[in-house]
Amino acid sequence: MADAVLRPLTAPRRARAAPAVRAARAAALLSLAAAYVHLAYTESHWRVWWAYGAFFLATGVGQAIFVPLVLYRPRRWMALVAIVGNVAIVGMYVLSRTAGPPLGPHAHVAETAAPIDLATTAVEVVLVGVLLTLIGRSSRRFLLNALLLMGLALWALRLTGRLP
Repeated sequence: MADAVLRPLTAPRRARAAPAVRAARAAALLSLAAAYVHLAYTESHWRVWWAYGAFFLATGVGQAIFVPLVLYRPRRWMALVAIVGNVAIVGMYVLSRTAGPPLGPHAHVAETAAPIDLATTAVEVVLVGVLLTLIGRSSRRFLLNALLLMGLALWALRLTGRLP
């Protein structure tokens, strides 16, 4: 009898939690895939310049550490940090493929885009999209507007010649 009374009270909570759990699992899988690629290419970048290797190591470790955190202790602030981090990684990828990395032996020399680069960047973009579902509606609206404004500012800088 008590079970029948409690079921209607707990069912909606479980139903609401199910999409968040699926999103957290998807975010973990996507982050793990991106971490694997970054860690796999750390050594080759380290041979070119230590800072390139350190960037790949830090990126891979950060994305790998995020996996258990989002699975077992998902928090809004973690999703926000992961969004900012992955947007920064995607931004560095776009910069290195268009204007070249800002520092190092290949500074300001645009790199060619390989299929693994494009796939990993696509995974990170999808990861950001999934992470947006884990934050609240007002935070999501604010963050999407901020990303849109940053994108418009970058396009304006590019079109005016202030960004190579």
